Amino acid sequence: MVDDLENKNSTTKDENNIHLSLKEGSLQDNQITFVNFSNNYCVCIIDIIDSTNNTFDILESKKIKQYYSVFLNTMTSIISRHGGKVIKNAGDNLLYYFPSTMNESNHLDFQDVIECGLTMIDTKDQMDLLLNLNGLPSINYRISASYGKVELAIIANSHSGDIFGTPVNVCSKINHLASSNQMIIHRDLYQVIKEMPYFDDYVFEELDRKNSVNDYSENNRNVYTTYSVRRFEDINKQKEIESKILELHAERKRINQNKKNSSFNILLIDDDKDILFTYSAIIKSQGFMITSFSNPYKALDDFSTTNPYLYDLVIMDIRMPGINGIKLYSKFRIMNPNVKILFMSALDAVGELLSLFPEISDSDILRKPVDSQQLLDKINTTIRQ
Repeated sequence: MVDDLENKNSTTKDENNIHLSLKEGSLQDNQITFVNFSNNYCVCIIDIIDSTNNTFDILESKKIKQYYSVFLNTMTSIISRHGGKVIKNAGDNLLYYFPSTMNESNHLDFQDVIECGLTMIDTKDQMDLLLNLNGLPSINYRISASYGKVELAIIANSHSGDIFGTPVNVCSKINHLASSNQMIIHRDLYQVIKEMPYFDDYVFEELDRKNSVNDYSENNRNVYTTYSVRRFEDINKQKEIESKILELHAERKRINQNKKNSSFNILLIDDDKDILFTYSAIIKSQGFMITSFSNPYKALDDFSTTNPYLYDLVIMDIRMPGINGIKLYSKFRIMNPNVKILFMSALDAVGELLSLFPEISDSDILRKPVDSQQLLDKINTTIRQ
């Protein structure tokens, strides 16, 4: 009887904590929390050149907003299409990175970094046309990219991510070296890409290092070596490269859709050990590889230390002691923005959850008790998207 009462009090307390977390996000709204995970990533910055002068003569605030919106929306769309994730938007510039470049064997993902930047350059004429049609000035911008170790963090009030590390600092330092409507890459990224099979599909030219930094020392001369990147002018060669990239992406998609269940890794997290055992047995019966944890902290440690890209799908409860599913979701998505996540919950907090994370759909939340066939159907639908 005493145990039942303690469990009931504990459940009520957990539910209250989760609702508080959902409604307020965090008691310290501006707190930045590191997720204790670092890895090598491609990091990029794109900024508008001389945006202040460009907008100086625009009198209507509505027009100024339109000017920046055309740029930011166009670039964000291109970044997303190429597998990148925008971290910061400072009005006339974007900081973004490519999560899947944590593995240097992912040649196609590194090529997406180059293609993303060059596609941005190729889009200039279309943007200028749209801006001019609306009585707005043409736009010029530049892109810098680097590669190296990055620390990931979560901003509490928005559950969004932030990145810190040498590649961010390098991009900030070298970005002004790029000419108008040009992409440049730092030597650390160049060293990786020059070993890739598609290296000869692009033109790389080392920039004049005498203008690399204000302090032209021998050390800085080496540290800030940069290269411009451009396409070959041969139109037929460009079309051949584009066709090859599309074919590689299509092949990757076909491979994923035709994979056997045994090729998919699923992470299951629920502090109720009976539920954990039951659902684990159901999922295993279909041949999926499953790792299960009743302790959410151990699950988080496994996710970060094993490899955030090991798991194709995470299924977890919302109400758990210590660190609930909401906080786990934020941390998982920072380490691997593309990981698919399903929630299981008996809590009446779905509306608040969806308002916090617009990318979550109502169908991603399974209400307990979950029917076994419903669970398997949802796994098969989600995992092969």
